[in-house]
Amino acid sequence: MASQPIRVLLIEDDPDDILLLKESLAEIGLGRIKLDYVNLLSRGLIQLGGQSYDVVLLDLNLPDSRGLDTLNTTIKRFPKIPVVVLSGLADDVITIEAVRRGAQDYLVKGEISGPLVMRVLRYAIERKQVEVVLRTNEARYRTLVETSPNGITLSDMEGNLVLCNQQAARLHGYDNPEAMIGLHVLKLVAPDNWHQADINFHKTLNDGEVTNAEYALQRKDGNQFPAEISTALIRNTSGAPTGFIGITRDISERKQALEAEQKLAMLQEEFIFSLSNELRTPLVSLVGYLDRLRDDKLNGPDVKDQFLNHASMEAYRLLDRVNELLDYSLLESKRLALNWEKVDLVRIINDVLRSFREQAIARRVTLMAAPMDNSLLAEVDPSRVRRMLFKLVENAIKFSDEGGRVFITAKPIDDKVIINVIDEGCGISFEDSSRIFEKYYQVKETPNKKPYAMGVGLYLAKHVAEAHGGSLTVSSQLGSGSIFTIVLPVTKRI
Repeated sequence: MASQPIRVLLIEDDPDDILLLKESLAEIGLGRIKLDYVNLLSRGLIQLGGQSYDVVLLDLNLPDSRGLDTLNTTIKRFPKIPVVVLSGLADDVITIEAVRRGAQDYLVKGEISGPLVMRVLRYAIERKQVEVVLRTNEARYRTLVETSPNGITLSDMEGNLVLCNQQAARLHGYDNPEAMIGLHVLKLVAPDNWHQADINFHKTLNDGEVTNAEYALQRKDGNQFPAEISTALIRNTSGAPTGFIGITRDISERKQALEAEQKLAMLQEEFIFSLSNELRTPLVSLVGYLDRLRDDKLNGPDVKDQFLNHASMEAYRLLDRVNELLDYSLLESKRLALNWEKVDLVRIINDVLRSFREQAIARRVTLMAAPMDNSLLAEVDPSRVRRMLFKLVENAIKFSDEGGRVFITAKPIDDKVIINVIDEGCGISFEDSSRIFEKYYQVKETPNKKPYAMGVGLYLAKHVAEAHGGSLTVSSQLGSGSIFTIVLPVTKRI
């Protein structure tokens, strides 16, 4: 099958040059080139816009355009069509500049032959096709580099930056990539990591393999951030190393997630350890009281009643811990459901105070309720409200000094009941106050703190209050005691 003729548009205003070119093309036979010609650039542009051509033969000096402007206009309007310039001189300065500005080649008018024209036209078309592919690929790679979520840098063999993308500038706190050009790569690394960076630099150079390493990198303002960098050697076409490419990934979020995971694992270990102690303590006491009750030498019914009361208290304490664990499990699995009843909150408060009377006496802490209404009716889950108050009063006694006071106030305000549990103990720091309701969180270094606690009591209490449509908050200062405030709606919130 015969190949298609090359479609050529000649833009030339000199009839003699047109005739000379047509005669030269006749040497190579009809059908190999299809030639159209016009005598003005404006007509040539119209022709190019209306028909398809493989190449343009262009005289730079036309009646309506002169010199390099002729070439610039043509290339700007039709950048994908190759242009061959027609020149009167082989070493014409303008002709050589035209090639530098995008013309594929040139022909000297007095030296044109059919085979030469054919060869120049074919080479011009092939070079333009390669150029278009290269420009397309360059645009794709540039887009890839500029839109990459990672910082990308190129440096010379001395480690000086010669190119970087916008993300690299953003990571290091520079307004634009140009501001980083010329910086040494170690300028981007925290000083403590320079030695390791230098070792990896030479490893990449000597082994020729990609190195992956984590560093503390440095921003323009001196702040640091963790990053992972992959570094590879750049080689030229002969295989000689010419520089390095680095791809930087900010791993701050990954580090934070890992630290949070490790912290959670540590807190869970502490929780399990504390749980075993929380359950073991009342069990040991309960077993001890029961063993004493079986002792035939135990004298008098009053002593037995006293031991039975103590055993009962420890059993209820153990039951409270088990119920707390059950509620915690239900809360974590999002299955915590309240059992609503209309109850008297004053009665619940008095029951809780009675439960702690002996413990308060043993610790020499005054436990009392401020004057309140005879009854405060509200729709709540009574067992969970009781456990919430139980936890707050237990903590208030635990963190109180000998001779201190713990008291509860309760009053209705509009459609809510406000309950305060107040102590005069060691207080809570601002940092601890902001985190005290977090899961597993425990206040550190308090004078009266028990050695072990599960760290879920206040977390659970806050969620129980919120499940009622209310809230649980704390107001405290170190050395000035604490006030825990429960707000409960008097009617069930759907």
